[in-house]
Amino acid sequence: MENHFLPIGSVVQLKNSTACVMIAGYLPMGPSRPGYVWDYSGMKFPLGYVRDNEIYCFDQDQIEVVHSLGYQDKEQFSFIRTLEYSVDKIKEDMMAKEGPKQ
Repeated sequence: MENHFLPIGSVVQLKNSTACVMIAGYLPMGPSRPGYVWDYSGMKFPLGYVRDNEIYCFDQDQIEVVHSLGYQDKEQFSFIRTLEYSVDKIKEDMMAKEGPKQ
């Protein structure tokens, strides 16, 4: 499966939602689905970080609309290329470290 990660700061609308989320990170593991590695973490836009329990974890296929792209430069393009090349291995390693869930 080919991944095309959006830059940090991108503002998206998720399927079945009217709220917007600003992408804040990549490959988080969250308590809502233990042992699973999501594509993105984000925060409600335009509020940003308010509380730990208001950080959203979601996958690329949950994005319905991209409203705005975050800042992109040479360093960001290089990082995204590396991330896209190795995302499957990174996810596999992170889930293996997490160990089996009881």
